[in-house]
Amino acid sequence: MNGAIFPHTSVGKWSIILIALFLAMYVPFLLLNQFDTIFHSTLWSDNTANMLRLSYMTTFSVLGLGAFVTGWWAILKQKEYAVLVFFAAVLSSGLVMLLVMELVGILE
Repeated sequence: MNGAIFPHTSVGKWSIILIALFLAMYVPFLLLNQFDTIFHSTLWSDNTANMLRLSYMTTFSVLGLGAFVTGWWAILKQKEYAVLVFFAAVLSSGLVMLLVMELVGILE
């Protein structure tokens, strides 16, 4: 275990990039949910607001799954033991677990 903070492999770097993009997109998504009444009443129709939310959720899912796969691939196959790769892998594992629970129907 080398104890480095930043990854050395390209797969490890991709896991950091994907989880950073996920976290960067989280704030605009919260703002979209805050202004729910604006989207449904004056600015856009219901269909447009719902399509915008669907596109955000699809992008969240793709980024979370990508960070999950690349993070664990870097750790298990390429022996990348950087701290940020572990952070990305653990955080994306929680995201994948929430996604699976949503798809199964445990979360409402």
